[in-house]
Amino acid sequence: MQHVRRLIAILLALAVLLALPVTAWGQEGGQVTHTVQAGENLYRIALQYGTTVDAIVQANNITNPNLIVVGQVLVIPVAGATATPTLAPTTSGTPATPIGTATPSVVPPPATPTATQTPPPPPPSSEIVHVVQPGENLFRIALQYNLPTTVVAAYNGITNPNLIFVGQKLRIPTGGAAAFVPTPAPAATEAASAAEATSAPLAPPPNMASNVGFAYGVQVHLPNQDMARVMQSAQDLGVTWVKQQIDWALYEPSEGAINWAPIDEMVDAMDVAGMNILLTVTSAPSWARDSDQEKGPPVDYQTYANFVGQMAERYAGRVDAYEIWNEPNLRREWNTPRGISAASYVEMLRLAYIAIKTADPEAIVVTGGLAPTGFNDGVNAIDDRVYLRQMYAAGVADWSDAVGAHPNGWANPPDSTCCRNNRPAVPAWDDHPSFFFKETLSDYREIMVANGDSGTYIWATKFGWGSNDGLNVEPAPEYAFVAYTTLDEQSSYILRGFQLGRELGYVGPMFLWNLNFCMVVGQTGEQCLWSLLDPAGNPRPAYLALRDLLH
Repeated sequence: MQHVRRLIAILLALAVLLALPVTAWGQEGGQVTHTVQAGENLYRIALQYGTTVDAIVQANNITNPNLIVVGQVLVIPVAGATATPTLAPTTSGTPATPIGTATPSVVPPPATPTATQTPPPPPPSSEIVHVVQPGENLFRIALQYNLPTTVVAAYNGITNPNLIFVGQKLRIPTGGAAAFVPTPAPAATEAASAAEATSAPLAPPPNMASNVGFAYGVQVHLPNQDMARVMQSAQDLGVTWVKQQIDWALYEPSEGAINWAPIDEMVDAMDVAGMNILLTVTSAPSWARDSDQEKGPPVDYQTYANFVGQMAERYAGRVDAYEIWNEPNLRREWNTPRGISAASYVEMLRLAYIAIKTADPEAIVVTGGLAPTGFNDGVNAIDDRVYLRQMYAAGVADWSDAVGAHPNGWANPPDSTCCRNNRPAVPAWDDHPSFFFKETLSDYREIMVANGDSGTYIWATKFGWGSNDGLNVEPAPEYAFVAYTTLDEQSSYILRGFQLGRELGYVGPMFLWNLNFCMVVGQTGEQCLWSLLDPAGNPRPAYLALRDLLH
């Protein structure tokens, strides 16, 4: 009976719609409809009608701007335009304008600021006017003038940094970032108060991170080591960034009881050495998990956010960046009965981003570097390219400053691409794009550009080429590829990998795996195959080659 009532209600609603006048809308301010076509996104649609993504989102009650589907009919608010009537079928047999299709005559010229934009401040005594050129974005323009993107956006009253157009004139303060400190408009302050009063979802905190382009870095291991000696080796190498992994489970064995002393000691050692610091925070403690197998996330993602938020508060101004988790597309790193999931990861990232930015707005938040797998069963692994696309569908661009990547090369030279039998002597590890350094970076870049995130750098938070040459050890079968890379090749591949990252232009700091793990795990440990220092702490050829390059 309930189904019958529902059917009657639908038929009545259709009858009411058919009885409406043929002009579906078009009075106040003007509205048209647009049917989403294959390959379109809200950014392109907004440009077509001279409006903004925010305006379309509000008009259609869209909760995730990255999720629109082919065939979806969108209401397009067009300021000052006369709407095209939606025509009913004619009785003369003449085809009517299809419902949901806007005719070109109503498309207004672009570039009229919407009411959601805050007016730019009065011009100072001196400033530069930059005319946007094809291929430019706000991030690159800000970098050109040594300014944070947020300053250029606020200075020009831009609320969505992804929406600038060729020919647009941007005002650039010549006094640097200090020349302009944006003051929230009264309306924005009132809106924030209203949102707080109604418990509405919080908008992303402002991204105050400075632009960070290419830089040389290396991953270190400091726990239970002579930290001063390790950091001296990093200084002598000539890198400017170091990465240290923080296993949350080791430092908060019971909820709320955080042992800060070991982390303090590590941060002090890296800070005293004058290094920029990236902390990779991963591995939930058992009290927070729903599984005791391998490593995995907490049941309540807020517990992770609480931990990293306290870290950001404690080390504000000293730790420069936080990488949220490690290889979350693998079961062994994200083991939970709920399964590996990009959407779940982005939700944890969102909470962590808010916590970190609240404590230290200058800190940079990097997404967890994904493992290139070439394997995609959805249980043990999700292919990193597939996972990255799913991250964007879940809104990752709103909750990160940089995209982490692990573009390892196996036994393939940095410039090689799949799948051309680059090294005939190597029997495997070359039949999928995941095995190729440059291809991983370029594939990530294509995904980011396709999702309107071209202004974000890729941080290679782990990369390198292993070799057992000179170690006198037989590698485990899963690492057999290292036997095909000599020490000389390891050195040249590493140098070329860094050079390629610099040449590509969209790669930020690169962290070579690794500096001193031979000293930690010994000669037979798998991590030793990639170490720049041997078990006694002496430099291997790759260390010497990189040191010579950087000095």
